[in-house]
Amino acid sequence: MSGGYFEFNSKLDIDFLKSLYEDDNEHAEMVFEQFLQAISTQLNELEESFIAGSTEIFRKKIHTIKPILSFVGLTGLTYKAEIIEKNCVGASGVNVVHELYTAFKNELYQLIPVIENDLTKLKALTL
Repeated sequence: MSGGYFEFNSKLDIDFLKSLYEDDNEHAEMVFEQFLQAISTQLNELEESFIAGSTEIFRKKIHTIKPILSFVGLTGLTYKAEIIEKNCVGASGVNVVHELYTAFKNELYQLIPVIENDLTKLKALTL
């Protein structure tokens, strides 16, 4: 464990992150880094499944992304992903979730730089 107090960005769920990582900055750094390495590919796959129009494949992709969002403090997006996933069940097509998905995707793209910035700060602290 690395010592030192770290304050996560206020756009993230600070309370959740503090309870998850406590003072283990190295673990937080590792998880944030893994998230950033994987999210681009996962978002591309999610977008491809949305464009293809398969509600079930899209639902499975959003289900896969959902838990990793919380590990970097994006619990609000985890909740939105859950709503999208539930709306896909029994839906005739992905257009049912078009607005929800667009808002989700836009918010996530806006928050990725926040995650990147906190990762940079975590790395500086754990040197």
